[in-house]
Amino acid sequence: MEIEFEGGSALAFLAIIIIIALLLFGLVGRLVTPVHAQEAQLLTPDRWTAYKLQRQARKETEHIVKDARELRKILAADEPDPVNAMLLAQRIYADHQDGSSATAAARGALIAAAEATVRATVGEIPRAEAVAAFNQALARIDALGTTAAPVAPMVTPPSISTPAQPPVLTPTP
Repeated sequence: MEIEFEGGSALAFLAIIIIIALLLFGLVGRLVTPVHAQEAQLLTPDRWTAYKLQRQARKETEHIVKDARELRKILAADEPDPVNAMLLAQRIYADHQDGSSATAAARGALIAAAEATVRATVGEIPRAEAVAAFNQALARIDALGTTAAPVAPMVTPPSISTPAQPPVLTPTP
């Protein structure tokens, strides 16, 4: 079966195919254009690179916020488990070593807060120091302007109870 077009109908068919292709191309372009402005902008390689970096920073920030929530849970516990604190700190350290320069300060502050939390859970430093480090990390995270639900800052809770330690013996004269 063959379809034959006369001169005018072949041109009309070709025009319809071109119009449909352009509409589909425009629809796909509208769906994948990373511009959040009211009017469309020409997508240059520089804008595309900036959008990719922005998306990477947003993803890193969401991960930082999630880890900060977990760290807050450990700090807020009456008797935090040093093993859980150490495991979380190791994961935070491993996950946040690399990333975009936009999140570097927040990542570094979160790593420092995780380390301080571990040190506080084993009684090496006062809990207030760990809370201060955590609140400093939150300030760095808030500076990123995250759209994720914020993590509440902590007030200094009572000191962490540590496992029973042997009494300190003092020599008697």
